[in-house]
Amino acid sequence: MSTFPVIDVVVALGFLYLLFALACTTLNEAIAGFFHRRSNTLKAGIEHLLGDKGLAEAIYRHPSIASLAKPGRLASDKPSYIPSERFAAVLTDHLTGPHDVTDKDALAAGIASAPPALSKQLSVLLQLAKGDPADFRARVATWYDETMDRVSGWYKRSTQRQTYLMAIVIVMALNLDSVQLFNRLWSDSAFRASAVDQAKARIEATGTAEVPLMEYTEGDAADAGTPVQVGTISLTDSEKELLTSLRGWEEDRARLAGDLVRTGGGLGVRTAWLFGSIWSHLLGWIVTVLAISIGAPFWFDLLNKFVNLRSAGRATDEPRSKA
Repeated sequence: MSTFPVIDVVVALGFLYLLFALACTTLNEAIAGFFHRRSNTLKAGIEHLLGDKGLAEAIYRHPSIASLAKPGRLASDKPSYIPSERFAAVLTDHLTGPHDVTDKDALAAGIASAPPALSKQLSVLLQLAKGDPADFRARVATWYDETMDRVSGWYKRSTQRQTYLMAIVIVMALNLDSVQLFNRLWSDSAFRASAVDQAKARIEATGTAEVPLMEYTEGDAADAGTPVQVGTISLTDSEKELLTSLRGWEEDRARLAGDLVRTGGGLGVRTAWLFGSIWSHLLGWIVTVLAISIGAPFWFDLLNKFVNLRSAGRATDEPRSKA
């Protein structure tokens, strides 16, 4: 047992937050994949960039862009990531029409026939490139990247909102009351020790450095490519067993059953129980939702630091980790 039980409680609670956040991340990725949120956000960003939906559709129909979508998808599905150089080349190819992409006159004519706002923007880029098509493509690529930085911000804000909603659903469905969890961790030494052991096991299995929960097939941006889970993201059997030991609504249901027996039941009793339960758990729910919404990487990093702090303050009779 640790010399400082407070540290054990903090480690155990942080570990539970980590597991809840992992569950939230997994659900977010599943929802994003099901609704094609990355590809839809990218398409909205390109339409905003070009200022013309018809032109955006023409860009997407180009073989260089269409080939980025996964084979076997529906025709309406779009790629979730388009490299800036490829976008610039496809836009230039569209502007020059049947002529070579290196044809200066065809490029100038194509820019002149583009929608007014886009034509003005591209004309400035062509002037800065001094009419050189290669330099023009490089400047279009930079312009595209700058816009995609804003699109990435759109996606991250949307994901954060979804994370809050997902956290609220998980917290209320499982009655994840932080105050209740803290009290149990403080009073139940067996539960606390189990959580601490599982926290140490995950740190040792994953490594001491902060590890991303997802890697993407087209770079590190959260709106780029397809998410691939890395590291020990899925829950182990021991971690699942730990989560199943949470009491959730067990005590509240027992209290309701007792109230029904004493009073003979009725809607009023159930309503009073419901509002009483909400009032008693509200603060703990809010704390848990905020904790989950911070994200699993934060809790993994913090957990790693507290596990090291706990090791530095272990009792003389506590065995040292081999790691």
